[in-house]
Amino acid sequence: MARAKTKASPKKASPTKKAVKTKKVKKVKDPNAPKRAKTAYMIWLAENRARLTKPGMGVTDVTKAAGVEWGKLKDKSRWEKLAGEDKKRYERENAAYKKKH
Repeated sequence: MARAKTKASPKKASPTKKAVKTKKVKKVKDPNAPKRAKTAYMIWLAENRARLTKPGMGVTDVTKAAGVEWGKLKDKSRWEKLAGEDKKRYERENAAYKKKH
């Protein structure tokens, strides 16, 4: 099959000076900073990852299967309570960290 020729689109006027791309400087993470709070899903996944993992499954396959199962789960209150407690822990530790720094 032959393609039909189309008119070339007119070129837009290019700026006289080229835009210089600058590399983003990665922010250095303080090793003494408190760890972020875990979500209810992450706490649930830590408990259930071994059960969901089957031989030959990749990391993405496991997380996809976990996401489907988490979505079907009706009562998430247990993990939401633990996530709330972890959030309070993080806020407490972060406040103490910010006072020092």
